[in-house]
Amino acid sequence: MMIQPASESPDLTDLERSVLETAFSSAGRAAEFRSQIAAASVALRTPSGVGFVTKLSISDEYRVPEDTFAIPVVKGEHPALPSGAEFILQVKNGRITCIEAFCYEGMWPVDESQFRIHAGP
Repeated sequence: MMIQPASESPDLTDLERSVLETAFSSAGRAAEFRSQIAAASVALRTPSGVGFVTKLSISDEYRVPEDTFAIPVVKGEHPALPSGAEFILQVKNGRITCIEAFCYEGMWPVDESQFRIHAGP
């Protein structure tokens, strides 16, 4: 199967935004991370066939002071994915740097609008 080329838009997709907003809806320093989401742009988006990796660009002015915080697990349900999907977020130096998405079974669906996103257990 041929992997679709990555979107070259610097804007977050609705799915990427939903994942970030879910992850930082109630975590420690949630408001500070939500300001990063509003300021984020996409530096690089790469599909893998079973998911994607999106590297984010966020200005230093939005850096959250380092402390101990846990980033919640974010899960996704989609009609084309019988076992669902998971989204891993990376935070480095107080900024959200990356979203990695993968499905547990099958191939990543073309229509991402059908995802239902929720915090994992």
